[in-house]
Amino acid sequence: MQSEAAVATKPSLTPARMIVAASFALVFVVLLVGAWKYRWMSDDGFINLRVVKQFEDGHGLVFNRGERVEASTSPLWVAVLIVADLLLPLRLEWIAVFTGITATVAGVALLLYGAWKLLPERAGTIVLPAGIWVLVAFAPQWKFASSGLENGLFMLWFGATFALLARWCASDASRPSLGTAVVIGIGPLIRPDLALMSACFVIAVIVARHEWRGTLQFLVAVLALPVLYEVFRMGYYDSLVPNTALAKEASRAAWHQGWTYVRVSVQPYWLWIPLIALAVGGYAPVLRGHAANHDRRRLAVTIASLAAGATHLLYVVRVGGDFMHGRMVLPGLTAVIAPVAVLAFTRSALRIATLAIVAVWAIIAIGVLRSSADAPIVFIGTPRNAVTLADFGWQPGGPNRSWYAGPGVYFNERRVNAPPHPGLPPSDVASFGIGMSSYALGTNVYVLDMLGLADPVTAHLELKRRGVIGHEKPLPIPWVAARLVAPGTDVGAADFPLPSFFIARPLDDHPQGTFEQRVDAARAALACGQLRALQRRVSGHLSPGGFAANLWHSFADTRMRIPPEPADAVARFCRS
Repeated sequence: MQSEAAVATKPSLTPARMIVAASFALVFVVLLVGAWKYRWMSDDGFINLRVVKQFEDGHGLVFNRGERVEASTSPLWVAVLIVADLLLPLRLEWIAVFTGITATVAGVALLLYGAWKLLPERAGTIVLPAGIWVLVAFAPQWKFASSGLENGLFMLWFGATFALLARWCASDASRPSLGTAVVIGIGPLIRPDLALMSACFVIAVIVARHEWRGTLQFLVAVLALPVLYEVFRMGYYDSLVPNTALAKEASRAAWHQGWTYVRVSVQPYWLWIPLIALAVGGYAPVLRGHAANHDRRRLAVTIASLAAGATHLLYVVRVGGDFMHGRMVLPGLTAVIAPVAVLAFTRSALRIATLAIVAVWAIIAIGVLRSSADAPIVFIGTPRNAVTLADFGWQPGGPNRSWYAGPGVYFNERRVNAPPHPGLPPSDVASFGIGMSSYALGTNVYVLDMLGLADPVTAHLELKRRGVIGHEKPLPIPWVAARLVAPGTDVGAADFPLPSFFIARPLDDHPQGTFEQRVDAARAALACGQLRALQRRVSGHLSPGGFAANLWHSFADTRMRIPPEPADAVARFCRS
C-alpha cells in the first residue's frame, strides 16, 4: 500500500494537464490516421524490395544477379527490411509500409522529447505542441510515412539524434556518449545527402564543448560506420556514390528547377504562415532564452538544427529537387521546426498568438489544404492505397504481367524475336519502370533499367540537358539491342517501339548511321577500353584482389561518362 506522503506528491490530473495530454495525443492521432489513409507502395520502393530478395536468395546486395550495382539510395533501409523480413510473418510490401509508419511515429515522439529538453523555460511551465504541427498537418508527411522508401527511417534517425543531443545538453557529461556519436554518424547510410545534417550536429558538439579532450574519439565514433560502408561501396560496387546519384547527376547544379520544386512543394499548404509565426514567436524567444541563460550547448544544438534544415533545403534546390512532390522537402523542414516543435505556454501576447496561428493553420491544413500530387498512387490509373503486387495486378496470373510468356527478350511489354545475349539468363526485360515489374518477375530475370537507377552503363551516360529528375538518361535503343540481343541477330528499330506516353527526353536526337550500324557501334564500344573494364569490375565473381582493384579504380570510374551516341562512344573508348 502506498504511503500518504507518496500519494500527496503524485501530480494531480488537473484540467490543464488533461488539455496538455490531449493536445499531444492529438498529434499522434492525426499522424497515424493520415499515414494510414495515405498508405501505399511507390514503384521506387519496390526496387528496395527486389534488392532485399536478391540478398535473401544469396546473390548479394544487387539489383540483378551477377551485376554489382547499388540500386538503393539507402543501404540502412535495405538492411532494416532484410532483418524485418526474416523476423516478421508478413508480405515484404506490408513490412515496408508498417515499418515506415512505425519509424515515423517513433521519430516524431523522439523529436517532441528533444524539443522539450531544449526549452530554456521548462520547469513549472505548460508545454504545448507547436512546430510539430507543421510536420503532422503536412500531407506529404502522411504520404511518405510509407511508400517503401526511407523517409520513415529518416524521421527515426533525426528524432533520435535530436533527442540524444538534447539530453546531453541537460546533463553534466563533458561530451555526448559514443553511442550518440554513432547515431549522429549514420545519417549518410540513410541517404548520402544527410551527411550535411550529420556535419552540422558534429560542429555543434565541438563548438559547445569547453575542452577538446575526447574530441578525436568522438569523431572516430561518428565516422566509423560511414567510412566502413564507403570502403565497402568502393570495393564492391566500384563507385564512390550510389548508382542512383550517378543516374540523377547529383553533383551537378540545377538551381532554377530546384527552386521551382521547393516552391511547388510548399505552396499548396500555405506553409509560410506557420513558419513565419514560429520564427517570430518561437525561434526568437528560444534563442534569446538560451543566450540569456548562457546555455552554450542548447544554443549550439538549436542553431545546428536550423542550419541542418536550411543547408539540406539549399542542397535540394541546387540538385534540382525531385520528381516526387514534397518528398525531398521533408528532411529540411523537419530539422528547421525541430527546436520549436513544442513551446512553453506563457502569458506573452506574442506566444499566445504564435500558438493560436499554428493551431488554426493546422486545422485548415488537415481539412482542406492539398496538392493534386498528394494522392497515394504510383501511376495514372493505378489504384489508390495499393501496397501488394496483387493490388497492382502484378501477382502471378495478374493482368499487368500477362505479357510475360516465359523465357525470352522483352522490350517493355513487347517480346523481341531474338535470342538473348550470351552471358545473360534466359529471361531478360528492358523497362523504363523497373520497380513493380522487377520485384514481380523474380530475382532470376535480368531487368535492364533504361533510366539508369539500377544499371551500371546507363547511369554513366553523358547528360547535356536537364529534364525530369531521375528520368533524364533514357538509354538509346541501339544500346538496348546491343546489350540484350545476341550478336548477328536481325533486329530493327521497329522491334523496340517507345511508349506513346514518355516523359523522358531522348539523348540521341542526332543519330549517326542506320539503326543496325548504331547497334554494331554500341557493341564495339561495350568491348573497348574503360567501358569494357567498368562492366568487368561490377560483374561476376569478386575476389579479394578484385575488391582491392575496385578501391583504386572507383575514383576514375565514378567520373567516367559515356556519350549517348554509339559512334561517339567508339571514338572515346576504342582509341588505339
